[in-house]
Amino acid sequence: MFSITPKPEDGFKYYISTSFVKGKNGTVWLGTYGAVIAYTGSDFKILDGKYLGLYPETGSLHVRSIYQDKKGNLWIGNNRIGVLKYDGKTAVNFTKQQKLRKEDTKGNSLDKVFSIAEDSTGNIWFGTVGSGVWRYDGNSLKNFTQKDGLGSNHLWVIYKSKQGELWFGGANPSGVYLFNGDSFERKF
Repeated sequence: MFSITPKPEDGFKYYISTSFVKGKNGTVWLGTYGAVIAYTGSDFKILDGKYLGLYPETGSLHVRSIYQDKKGNLWIGNNRIGVLKYDGKTAVNFTKQQKLRKEDTKGNSLDKVFSIAEDSTGNIWFGTVGSGVWRYDGNSLKNFTQKDGLGSNHLWVIYKSKQGELWFGGANPSGVYLFNGDSFERKF
């Protein structure tokens, strides 16, 4: 049995904010507003801001998405500080590392990431609020926006079908989009 006794100052810290993700070695991950929790089948591990090396001056967790890639990296999407990449030992602020904070770009950024997925070739995809979709190929990032057929401003969900297609669900305005390899086609 696992239970957390929240302190009054925790506020919404342990409210679940993501779907459950089954990762490597059968670990089940779930995101809460202020932590990511791993369950191995016998043990729990809490990755909170302190564990991940975050302090008030670096920003706090506000977890909106989690994803474990084929290599075992855990990607943590946040609503403010961008994406953290956790390799099982250390975490880096991927958004800051790539210089994609709003103050760096003065435009589209990776500050507010609400969905993460991996395609069949190992590219990592990030759905954002206000900054379209980003694709990371392991070396560089490409930003897709309205000019690429993406009409929604808030990408809640990225889904990879059994055929390897990437589907994106968005809001503001609502829509469902299929990535055709070059651009997005609105399907609903």
